[in-house]
Amino acid sequence: MVEIIGAISTLLAVAGTVLNNRRLRACFPIWIVSNVMTLGIHVTAGLWSLAVRDAIFFLLAIDGLRRWRK
Repeated sequence: MVEIIGAISTLLAVAGTVLNNRRLRACFPIWIVSNVMTLGIHVTAGLWSLAVRDAIFFLLAIDGLRRWRK
């Protein structure tokens, strides 16, 4: 199951990057979902440095969405 969640989160992250390259705001909600998924995987596995990275990416996606709306 972890492999499926990891694969989905990777596909979402790639989709978010493509949307970002096209300057579309939809990249941020997709990244938020992807980051939450990978955060869950890394916390469950006890990979704390990666969990911190995912939490930072999550906060950056929230901030990007907030700034884009202004």
